[in-house]
Amino acid sequence: MEKTTSIAEMQKFIFGSKVICSDGEDGVLTHIGVDASTRRLTHIGVKQGRFFGKTVYIPFNTVTNASGNGVDLSITRDALAAASKEAPALTLLDGKSVVQQEGSAARGTLLLVAVQPKSGELAYIVARSLRQGQDTLLREEYVKELDKEYVEVSISEAALQTLPPYRPDSELQREVEDILFDLTPLHVDFKGMSVRVLDGVLYLNGNISSALRGDIVRDQALGVLGLLAIENHLIGDDRLAGDLAQKLAHDPRTHTLPIGVYPRLGVVRLSGAVHNVQQKNAAEEIARKFPGVQGVINDLIVKPDAEMLRVMSSSEGGEAIDKVPGKYIRHTK
Repeated sequence: MEKTTSIAEMQKFIFGSKVICSDGEDGVLTHIGVDASTRRLTHIGVKQGRFFGKTVYIPFNTVTNASGNGVDLSITRDALAAASKEAPALTLLDGKSVVQQEGSAARGTLLLVAVQPKSGELAYIVARSLRQGQDTLLREEYVKELDKEYVEVSISEAALQTLPPYRPDSELQREVEDILFDLTPLHVDFKGMSVRVLDGVLYLNGNISSALRGDIVRDQALGVLGLLAIENHLIGDDRLAGDLAQKLAHDPRTHTLPIGVYPRLGVVRLSGAVHNVQQKNAAEEIARKFPGVQGVINDLIVKPDAEMLRVMSSSEGGEAIDKVPGKYIRHTK
């Protein structure tokens, strides 16, 4: 098994989710076909048309992505329509498949199956109502047997009761947003951030005024019960300033120029003086193409005859203070 694959990268098949071909949406996911001996997903069943269409079966290798947003396929709708309508000789599971706890009367139904993205090997399942009133995520090590329309799990009652609930994305999203909003100093950062929960995973993207604040956001979200993982891709202005300054310092077009770099939630102000317009344009081009930069304000001044070029001081001045964004200053020399 691909042990290093993060839970965010798993392919997640939710029965009833939409199926999207390379040329548009066309059907819903009805079944998954698993080789019980290897515990690998090899086929999926798709019903074209939501009500009266027939179910066709296609190989797992046609799936490019599967998540709460739907199942994306590499094939066209015509190719999907031409797929086999004969069910493969596999263990076929669907949303009515029973999840039974070994040695117990506890029973639920199958909500979701997650597999490794390349091999299709089983990673975990989510059972609905195995515990009364909630959904439960069970790792593959707890899955004892896969049979037609039946999954048996082997886990003690005590261990089962300690597992956190698998909560709907909407609930998790709301709770994460409420927790972050309660942190008043973070309000200034909200417009630069993207906070989204998908399949129990929190994705933090965009820009924030400092790497420290990015860590605070992550640490606060860790307290939300039911989050499976946090993918923190927030870029702090302090980190962005340093990295971009290094890029300018190593590019042959700008490496001799003392250019000031002043980010504000990813919008970078370039300050200082250069010898010619070409250097000014080159600095802006480098900044605009740099990962994490949302925009560039080019305040570089052209001084063709200057023997010594100086960096202009920050419009806000003073040392960097983690109160408002835009305080971070890096120079290329």
